Amino acid sequence: MKASFKHFNILLLILLPALITGGLLSIAGNLSDGLRLGFLSLPGVGLIWLAIKTQKKYWYGLTVLWWFATWLDVLLRSSTWFLFNSDNEAYFIIEAIANTSQQETWEFIQLHLSTILSVIFSLLCLLIIYSISTFKLIKAHHLDQMWQSRIYRSCIVLLVLLTITSYLMKPSRKVHPIIFWSDYQTKLQDFKNRIKQHQNVHRQWDISAKQNLTLTKKQDEKQTHVLVLSESLTSLNLGVCGYQRETTPELAKKLDELKIFCNAFSPSPSTINALRVLLTENPASAHDQYSSESVLAYARAAGYKIYWLSNQDDSYLSSLFGSYADTAVYKNTRSGRSSHSLDEKLIPVYQQALADPDPKKLIILHLIGAHPNYKERYSLAFNKFTGDSNDAVELDLKNRNIDPWVRSLRNDYDNAVLYEDSLLARFLDDLKADNNSDFRSFMVVSDHGNEVGHEIDYAGHSPNTKAGYQVPVIMWHDNMQVTGVNKEKMLNTAELDNNLMHIMGLKNKTASPQSYWLDRDYRFTPEVNWPYWQNKS
Repeated sequence: MKASFKHFNILLLILLPALITGGLLSIAGNLSDGLRLGFLSLPGVGLIWLAIKTQKKYWYGLTVLWWFATWLDVLLRSSTWFLFNSDNEAYFIIEAIANTSQQETWEFIQLHLSTILSVIFSLLCLLIIYSISTFKLIKAHHLDQMWQSRIYRSCIVLLVLLTITSYLMKPSRKVHPIIFWSDYQTKLQDFKNRIKQHQNVHRQWDISAKQNLTLTKKQDEKQTHVLVLSESLTSLNLGVCGYQRETTPELAKKLDELKIFCNAFSPSPSTINALRVLLTENPASAHDQYSSESVLAYARAAGYKIYWLSNQDDSYLSSLFGSYADTAVYKNTRSGRSSHSLDEKLIPVYQQALADPDPKKLIILHLIGAHPNYKERYSLAFNKFTGDSNDAVELDLKNRNIDPWVRSLRNDYDNAVLYEDSLLARFLDDLKADNNSDFRSFMVVSDHGNEVGHEIDYAGHSPNTKAGYQVPVIMWHDNMQVTGVNKEKMLNTAELDNNLMHIMGLKNKTASPQSYWLDRDYRFTPEVNWPYWQNKS
């Protein structure tokens, strides 16, 4: 028993640098990358082992060098979490670094030189103390004795396998210091290039809008238009659209003042491609090209102040649309699935935008909506649907042999929809409470849908199924005559820009005559690759 405890202490001491590596980033705020980085640092444990066994100076030197570089790397990554509660790749951090000149960098280093040197000196001291202690306390025969133990030999073999797996798996390999910082430098350069490119795009938008803008109706002195861009929200999971769960109780209370279309289709199953079509004149077939016209530019040319209030961290969309706005606010500091920022964070800045005395405002709210990971998209108060629900939805999924994991994700997804329902109602109520505007409008469009066991045993973005494209469109404006739910009428959300401009009383004078979503004679005109889920090209 005493020998076993001694072996445990030896193993713990050897693993301590890796535990510090993974633990620091995990405690700072990035648990997943912290764990990956801890496993990726384990070759340094092998160096410690070799140094003790061989007692060669170059192994001692390599060990110290390895852990110094590893600890310096994890300290740099953790610093943004400690200082800003943010990932290193957050838009505002990338933007700040990319816009820092060499002179400014040198001035920063000079200003904080004493702090930088203190940190490096402290790291070296800590590492030297650890190394001297470890190499003095642990001898080669201790390692031999530990290897003779079946339990500890199994632990060592398991750690070796985990290390190899970490280097083979792409998500883990991507956070390796060499790959991470190489990619980071590439991202910075790409960001700089993109900013220059987008500045040229913005200039073209302004030129086109000034040349082609025409007013279709008398402009009220004070107007406020709110566009909510949701994320990954399919109308197939909306209670008001006939879904068998009550996921939209708040919207259901407002059906006498809203118009909700359940059969709208996004031209793309991914965010960037979709928004490049929804907010500009580009057709879906040209989603990878830049349009010379955007609804944002027409709004600016008509005298509107533009707000871009986002709960997503996407550097591309931020530089293309956010940087064009007069005011841009970002409440999310982590991208994609790892984000756990709730959309309610936008409420205070949204209310500030509504209170802005500027007479004409276009406020765009970019939500994270129901983006995977679904469980991170709602607060505990909205955890209504679970595996114990035993309702019609759960029974249908079971009857179709949908995997329990996907069934669990459907529950999380529906809870996210329930949460968003409450927020959309709140956003609308706040707008209606704003009595300073002579005319107000409110529109909700999702960038695309999501497949969550609707057709196939799968959950996530889906270019292969209808649920990946079918989205809701929700509309309200002052004195709107037509309200209620329409489950049949098909809409093409690629026409969002023209419909929003129509409500605002704006038009491109060179555009062909067309009908609009609220018109009786509106006709669905899909993109060339319709139906999208069958013709993904």
